[in-house]
Amino acid sequence: MEPAHWIQRWQEGRTGFHQNAPNQWLERFYPGLELKAGDSIFLPLCGKTVDLIWLAEQGQKVLGVELSPIAVEQFFNSNRLSAEQSSSDSGKFTKWESGSISLLEGDFFNLTRYDLQDCRAIFDRAALVALPFEMRQRYVEHLADNIAPDTKILLVTTDFIQEEKSPPPFAISDAEVHKLYDSRFEVLHLHSEDLSNSRDPLAKRGVSSLIENVYLCSMRK
Repeated sequence: MEPAHWIQRWQEGRTGFHQNAPNQWLERFYPGLELKAGDSIFLPLCGKTVDLIWLAEQGQKVLGVELSPIAVEQFFNSNRLSAEQSSSDSGKFTKWESGSISLLEGDFFNLTRYDLQDCRAIFDRAALVALPFEMRQRYVEHLADNIAPDTKILLVTTDFIQEEKSPPPFAISDAEVHKLYDSRFEVLHLHSEDLSNSRDPLAKRGVSSLIENVYLCSMRK
């Protein structure tokens, strides 16, 4: 997806992917990230997710990156947070800061090792599934190239018959997860959940089979 696609979706309010409660897999598997109080966790393509708030409440420093200025502004406004704005050191992001939460407004692919140097974990429930096939390998490689060796990733993917729904999100199989991550990460499959008959928005849009998978990815030594 081109950046203009996401900018337009936020402008038009087409944000059905937004959840009003913390992600259940983040709440369940967060301890496996083994974060200490004050450690920093990174959420790529974060939108206005309330997961940012939940993680801050657990005592973490939280960093997100989001392309849409509308999403960033809505996050702070909806959570009644006052944010200071500044230009990032690279000049490629507008940095919004409020307490232990910092959001970088700009393109994920402009992130550098400097931007992510303090992060000890990543939570990805919205980034990989938002990217088309031709961008997913680039996304994983960019992460791997710019994070510390001890960084862990809690990854959530959704698998369904792609032909039954136009993307995004994109359907991602277990086989593709391993193809994307295995060369740089040790991949542990934590959980699968059949959401075919749930209240998940995809299930309600006529997708006949819907499986959510959760992984813990650790960089290879």
